[in-house]
Amino acid sequence: MGTSELKNLISESVASADIELLEYIAEAIDTYKANGTSSSLLTKEQMDELDKRRARYRSGRGTSYSWEEVKKQLKENHGFSS
Repeated sequence: MGTSELKNLISESVASADIELLEYIAEAIDTYKANGTSSSLLTKEQMDELDKRRARYRSGRGTSYSWEEVKKQLKENHGFSS
């Protein structure tokens, strides 16, 4: 989709948007201005933390869990049921 099509889509969407969509768009704009990027709604600090965790995982120092392990821990530690 080109720039013109994107602008039209956004204009049409904003004109008929509810408050939730408008807040989401405003958050995306704020994030873009703060981080200089539109690729994520995460802050630079959040992206840095994810990068650290990814590096730890790839080096073999990180821990990962299967979905079944996560559900078991949630049930045992917090009373959630699956």
